[in-house]
Amino acid sequence: MILRLLAFALAVYLVYRLIRWGMDILASPKRPSPGPPPDQPIVPCKACGTFIPRDEADVDDRGHIFCSTECRADEPH
Repeated sequence: MILRLLAFALAVYLVYRLIRWGMDILASPKRPSPGPPPDQPIVPCKACGTFIPRDEADVDDRGHIFCSTECRADEPH
């Protein structure tokens, strides 16, 4: 009888822990995606002003920085 009671208590405890674990996962705030590394400079696009990491920028032959090939194409020469 005591063994059944202990087994029942253990089962109830495990179900409780499983429910708590699931609720903690659902309630945890979503982490924002990390930005560029701190040593990487952020530069503005010449056409639209959007700030982008220097490594991801599209640079023309005159050294002008663009966020994309679309902005580069839209820029008057």
